[in-house]
Amino acid sequence: IVDEPGLPLIAIPTTAGTGSEVTRVTIISDEITDEKMMCLGIGFMPTVALVDYELSISVPARTTADTGIDAMTHAIEAYVSKKASAYTDTQAIAAMKLIGPNLRKVYHNGGDRDAREQMMLGSTLAGAAFSNASVALVHGMSRPIGAAYHVPHGLSNAMLLPAVTEFSIPAAAERYADCARAIGVANESDNTEVANNKLMDELYALNKELQVPSPEEFGIEREHFFNNMQTMAEQALASGSPANNPRAPNAEEIIELYKKLW
Repeated sequence: IVDEPGLPLIAIPTTAGTGSEVTRVTIISDEITDEKMMCLGIGFMPTVALVDYELSISVPARTTADTGIDAMTHAIEAYVSKKASAYTDTQAIAAMKLIGPNLRKVYHNGGDRDAREQMMLGSTLAGAAFSNASVALVHGMSRPIGAAYHVPHGLSNAMLLPAVTEFSIPAAAERYADCARAIGVANESDNTEVANNKLMDELYALNKELQVPSPEEFGIEREHFFNNMQTMAEQALASGSPANNPRAPNAEEIIELYKKLW
């Protein structure tokens, strides 16, 4: 934790995205222990953010998909987080309304300027939301996968988002239903159960359309992954992010969620 301001920093995002241009969070990797760790505090907060969607137009489809799902995950987790507030709710919902209808568009047509602009704004809003409300279980479980197997962060989030959402819905059903409506897959007239069923259908369909691989398809060795699950679960819990989840898991539940990725 760094509570004192750092040197002036101008952040210019080129993806939509991490939202790091407006957050007080950064990640460092310990290459000896294969562990990603969060660094928090105003010392990591950029002084100025110059956000221009034009810089994202040349981003390849794979990176567009991975960073786009990362931004969506930021918005969803900020909204369902135990640390959510009226302030972050407004940003998270606005972000989902921007990202939901446009993620497929920019994946299939990177030159769609209107969609790129909406995605960039959504990413920045999602960054502001999670910087104040924190992320939750998806990110907590994602970091160990990224550190141990060098999976791009957004891609490991995408692998986890459907299973973790299904696990978490019983503890925050109305909140997840709000997410379904904001993303645009559920109607205001849909009840909570119907909205959440539509949300789950959308998350699986999105991963399929954006060609999100399973760990095995990515090239991770199954035996090594399964042998490493206990360590990854412990690292996830140690990060603190799972505690923000509406349904806070123990290590055994995290291991079961890792197994579902296969």
